[in-house]
Amino acid sequence: MQERNREQMENAAFLVVITGVAMLVRLSLFPFESGDYHQFLRDWYAALKSNGGFAAVGMNIGDYMPTYLYLLAGMTYLPISDLAAIKLISSIADIFLAYFVMKIVNLRFEQNTYGTVAYAVVLFLPSVVLNSAAWGQCDAIFTAALVACVYFLMTERKACAVTAFAVSFVFKLQAVFLAPFLLLLLLKRQIRLRTFGIVPLVYGIAILPAALCGRSLRELFTVYFSLSGKYKMISMFLPNLYTWFPEDTPDYIGTAAVFFAGGLVLLSLFILYKKQFVFTDEILLTLALFYALFVPFVLPHMHERYFYPADILSVVYSFYFPKKFYIPVLTVLSSTYAVCHNLFNTDFLNVQILSLIMLFVVVGVARHLYRQIEAEEARVLHVRV
Repeated sequence: MQERNREQMENAAFLVVITGVAMLVRLSLFPFESGDYHQFLRDWYAALKSNGGFAAVGMNIGDYMPTYLYLLAGMTYLPISDLAAIKLISSIADIFLAYFVMKIVNLRFEQNTYGTVAYAVVLFLPSVVLNSAAWGQCDAIFTAALVACVYFLMTERKACAVTAFAVSFVFKLQAVFLAPFLLLLLLKRQIRLRTFGIVPLVYGIAILPAALCGRSLRELFTVYFSLSGKYKMISMFLPNLYTWFPEDTPDYIGTAAVFFAGGLVLLSLFILYKKQFVFTDEILLTLALFYALFVPFVLPHMHERYFYPADILSVVYSFYFPKKFYIPVLTVLSSTYAVCHNLFNTDFLNVQILSLIMLFVVVGVARHLYRQIEAEEARVLHVRV
C-alpha cells in the first residue's frame, strides 16, 4: 500500500511538472500570429470586447457555434491581449484532452505510469502544440469531448458518452467524424435510441444564452448548414483521397464525392452490423480510430487539421497495441506537415505522397479491426456451441 501511494505521489508530481513545461512551450509560441488570427479570430474577439463581452454573444459574430464565443467573451474581461486570450483557451483545453487520454490508457494497465506517459506524449505532440499555441485553433476542445466519449463507452457509461459527444458537437461540426461509430453502437443495441435525445437537449442549452441575448433562433439552428457550403475547394491540403483532384474541380464533383463518402460509410456500417461480436475495450478504441481516420479521408472539402482527432486516438491505440506504434507516427507526422504548410508555407513534401501514407494507415487500422472482430466472432460462436 505504501509503495502504491508513493507511486501515485510520484506520478502526480510528474504531471504537475510536465504540465508546467508544456505550458511554457506554448507561451513561447503565443506571439506567433497566424493567418486565421488576422482574418477571423482577431475581429471576433474585438467585436465581443467592444460590445460588452457576454452582452455581445447575441450578435452574429463569426461562423462558429456560440459555445466558443462564450469562452472568448469570458476572456475579454481579463487584462491580457486578444492573441494570448485566444491561445490560452486552447492551451487549457490541451490539458483536458491529455487527461482523458490518460484515463483511457489507465484502463489498460494496472500501473498508472503508462497513463501518465500518455498524458505527457499528448501535451507534446507537435500537431497539438501547433494547433493551440501557434495557430490559435480550438480543436482540442471538441476532441477532448470525443476522447471523453470513448472513455465513457469503455466504462459502460452510455449517457455520459452521448453527452460528451453532444458537447463536442456544439463546439465543432467535425464531431460527426465519430457519428458512424455511435450509429453502429445504436444499431447493435449497445446504446438506446432515447439516450440520443441528450444531443438536441445539449444543443438547446448551448444556444440558449445567445438566443436570450437576441440572436436569431434561425441562425442558431442553421450554423452548421451555413458553414457546410462555405468552402468550395475539393481539397484543402488534408492528405486524403481528394489531393489528387485539381484545385478548380467543379462543385458538382464535390457534391458527388460527399454522396460517395456516405456510401462508403454505410457499407462499412453494414459489414460491421452483420458481424456477431462483443464490444471489448480494444474493439471500441479501434473502431473510434478507424472512423476518425476513414471519414475525413473519404470526405471532400476537408481542412489541413481534420486528422486531429485521429492523431490523439492513434496515440491511445499505440498504448493498447504497442506493435502498431507506426500508426501514430505516420498519422501525426502527416498531420503536422499539413499544419506546417498552412502556418509556415512548408513545401518540401508532395501532399499526394502523404495521402498514400494515410491510405496505408487507414487500411492498416481497418485490417486490424477486422481481425479483432473475426477473432471475437469466433469466440462468441464457440461459446454458443
